[in-house]
Amino acid sequence: MDDPYEDRSMPADTTGRHIEQDDLLADLEDLKPSEVDYYAVLNLSKTASEEEIKDSYKRLSRVFHPDKHSDPALKEAAETKFHIINKAFEVLSNSQLRTAYDEYGEEGLNTKWEVGHKIKTPQELRDEYARLAREKREMELESLVRSKNDITINVDASRVFSNRDIPSPFGGTAFGKKQKVGILDSLKRTEIMQLYMKNSFETQFGPRTQLIVGGQMTSRSGMGGGNVVGTLRHSFSEKCQIEIGSSLLNPRVGVLKGTYSIDALTFITGVAQVRNFQGPAPLVMTFGRRITKGATGYMTYRTGEWAIGSWGPVFERRRDFSSMALGLSSQEGDKSYQVELQTGLMQSHLSVDRTWTLDSSTRIRVGGSLSTTAGINASIGGDRQVTDHTKVGLAVEVGLSGGVAFNIKVKRLGQSVTIPIVLSAEFNPKLAFWAAVVPICAVTALDMGYVKPKRRRERAEKIQELRKVHADFIERQKKEAEEAIELLRESTGRKTKQEKDKDGLVIIEALYGNLNAGLVADVTVAVQALVNDSQLSMPGGHSKNHILGFYDPCLGEKKQLRIRYEFQRRMHEVVVADLASVAAPVRSHLLA
Repeated sequence: MDDPYEDRSMPADTTGRHIEQDDLLADLEDLKPSEVDYYAVLNLSKTASEEEIKDSYKRLSRVFHPDKHSDPALKEAAETKFHIINKAFEVLSNSQLRTAYDEYGEEGLNTKWEVGHKIKTPQELRDEYARLAREKREMELESLVRSKNDITINVDASRVFSNRDIPSPFGGTAFGKKQKVGILDSLKRTEIMQLYMKNSFETQFGPRTQLIVGGQMTSRSGMGGGNVVGTLRHSFSEKCQIEIGSSLLNPRVGVLKGTYSIDALTFITGVAQVRNFQGPAPLVMTFGRRITKGATGYMTYRTGEWAIGSWGPVFERRRDFSSMALGLSSQEGDKSYQVELQTGLMQSHLSVDRTWTLDSSTRIRVGGSLSTTAGINASIGGDRQVTDHTKVGLAVEVGLSGGVAFNIKVKRLGQSVTIPIVLSAEFNPKLAFWAAVVPICAVTALDMGYVKPKRRRERAEKIQELRKVHADFIERQKKEAEEAIELLRESTGRKTKQEKDKDGLVIIEALYGNLNAGLVADVTVAVQALVNDSQLSMPGGHSKNHILGFYDPCLGEKKQLRIRYEFQRRMHEVVVADLASVAAPVRSHLLA
């Protein structure tokens, strides 16, 4: 006997693992009502074929065509729905319009694109649209100046802990009995070792040319210096780009950098730095190639300072020496890593870094290195996006020969402040332990006790505000959904009877919205209308509130769809997220 539960699962998501979204950091602008989704209107996936688009259009036309209804009210409602269905079919059945819509949504349809000859593959069209959109954005930003500012404050706090007992996590203290010193007296021993500031601004000279002007300043122990650097960057094509830069004050340093993409997987870069003309310019050459979908391997050769005959510094006076490095970097889903092995005349090292993305706003990084000059070093840190434009990072670095350091970094838009704090000039495992634990506990307490509650209040207030502002739109959307259900009711009634007669798929109840709060819309008729030959298929990737007969009953909140259905006279139930796909009947939906 044939199994009534055939494999009706939806195609697997091939876009990569989804990184969990931090709802509290979601852009409040995204909570506003979104534009119509043509794929949802036709109940199609974004990979739908031309035949699937035509079949869906024909099925919906049989129900929503105005000529199918004699009642004046239903006829008027059908005209509105049929117009949307026609528009969706017009866009998705045209390869150029569909590509523009896939890339840029409704805006892509309202923009005039000049993409040359029409006979192009979908990928060629996407590349062409991407290029034109990029050039358009660049021209719009031509008159704008983008500024970046970096400040680094190196702090020496080693004397703060030099005469204090540090408790061990396993009992006891890190040091023997020390002289009692007050906390304020200890903090007065903190010194700023170095202050570094760098500022730059970039402006467009044309679609492919940018000018960057920057200044930098260093101060150490009351003495310092600075310089002004100008850089001209030009892209000859998508494959070739060069940069020419020079400092404007003494000491004069010139830099020439070029990047060339040999093919879609392979690139080469070269950098030459000219400090003076007393010797050849030190060169850095990098050859890289993508090995797998997310991994890139590279090889970097540095000449260091070198000489041609008598032109150039002698070996004993060289400050930079040649080296060769092999590396591998990978970025796949929520994990990334980088491994590098370098060998050189004066210094060799092996370094490993691993990063985990916990959610859309939090990352954790662990790294380590073994060097012939710096010995063994390890680091652990992370960063978190605390507001829409602000990110805070903390890290602890420990070296057997370099002591213990704690780093703080704050970034907001193009501005960043970095504060490396030296806690100990010597290796101290107990100090390293507390340097990692105390900030983590403090940040967690602050995040859980203040930041997240504050965001929840702000989000709730914003949602209420948006619901008031868009009350008319929400009511109109609800009315249109009710009209669609009335248009579907007669044909759906016949379909339900046919399914019952053959013990097929009958939707008992379908609710859409915030199920926990009870803010839901009854979409039973709309879901039954999607059943064909005892099968229900609802592709994912788009919000279900755009499906005909659906509406958003809880603007700004997470939504789910719960379907209770009968198949083979047995009750089933499934609950899915708003963007998830649905396929039924499935054996796992059976209720005990």
